[in-house]
Amino acid sequence: MNGRAQLFALWLLAASACMVLIAKDRGLPPASGGSAVFFLATSHGIRVKVSGIPGTSGIYCVPHGTDVGTVINMALRGAAINPGKLSGIERRLKDGHWVALEAAASEPARISLKMMPVQERMLLGIPLEISSITGAEWESLPGIGPALARKIESDRQCNGGFRSVKDLERVPGIGKVTVKRLESYF
Repeated sequence: MNGRAQLFALWLLAASACMVLIAKDRGLPPASGGSAVFFLATSHGIRVKVSGIPGTSGIYCVPHGTDVGTVINMALRGAAINPGKLSGIERRLKDGHWVALEAAASEPARISLKMMPVQERMLLGIPLEISSITGAEWESLPGIGPALARKIESDRQCNGGFRSVKDLERVPGIGKVTVKRLESYF
């Protein structure tokens, strides 16, 4: 068999496998429900978590400069938002933002905007902001337990915030090895 025939046979085999998966409902996304997750490298956009919209809640990668209203319109599959009922839809999103739409049948929809939990940002490779991590969130980082988290919080209260991860070396119990291990998260 020559090269072209081998390529054609391989293509035919792959096409047959795809048809079998589609026929068994394993190759197509669900028509409704579930969560959507899209992940691309940060150079292609920012990762934003959307919740409160049944069937489309999930983590989306959107272009830099995207605002809250655009993300909600995408999640609602093009349905228009009444800007008079929602405030803050013009706010620009950052990597790791969490947009939660809260809608009750009798009240206008409300939007809350906060950061994703530290664990989710770590899994997605979104850099953490050292100045805004709480005591409980410190414990999510490798090598940081409850006692060390309390020391970090105490040091921050006494000596001011941390400007970089290297500033953690001033905390008793944190050395260069721990700082080196934590650098990839900031």
